[in-house]
Amino acid sequence: MASDVILIMAQIDDAPGELLGHVIEQMTEMGAKNVQLLPSLGKKGRPSYVLLVDIKAEDEPDLAALLVGDLGIWGYRVLESRHKHFEILRYRTTLELQWRGGVRRFPLRVKRILNEGVFMRAKAEHDDLVAISEEMQPEFRVSVAVLKAAIETALGAGEPGETLCVDIAGWLREQ
Repeated sequence: MASDVILIMAQIDDAPGELLGHVIEQMTEMGAKNVQLLPSLGKKGRPSYVLLVDIKAEDEPDLAALLVGDLGIWGYRVLESRHKHFEILRYRTTLELQWRGGVRRFPLRVKRILNEGVFMRAKAEHDDLVAISEEMQPEFRVSVAVLKAAIETALGAGEPGETLCVDIAGWLREQ
C-alpha cells in the first residue's frame, strides 16, 4: 500500500451489532482498504471490539467524525506500519470442466499472486465458482469448496489466458 494509507485502531465498548455493520458499510463507501472488527474483552469484563481500518490519510477527518458521531468513541490510534502488498495479476480465462463424459465451458476470473515477479498462488473469483457450481446441477453436483480446490490446483500449472481444462471427476478420484 502507498504511504498515504494509514492504519487506525479504535476500541469500541458500547455499540450494537446493527450499528457496527452500518459503520463498516460507511467506512467501505469512504474508501477504506480493509476493515477488521475483532471481538475482545474490555475493562471490567465488558464485551468490546477492536476496530482496525486502512484508510487514506486524507480521509482521516471523515473517518474520525464517523467514529465519534456513530460509535461515540473518545479517541483512536494511528499506528505506524508498513504494508507489503503482493503484485496481483487479474485476468479472465475460459474454464473447460470435464466429468464422466460431460464437458462444459465457463468464463472464469482469476487472480495470480506474485512476490517480486515470482508466482506464489492463483485464486479463482468466488462469485464465479458459486455460479459454476449452481450451473452444474443437476448434471454433476460439485460443491464450491471442491470446485475451488480443483481449479486452483490446475491454475498453478497454467499460464494466464490459456483455456483451463479440469477433469473434476478425475480430480475427485485422486483425492
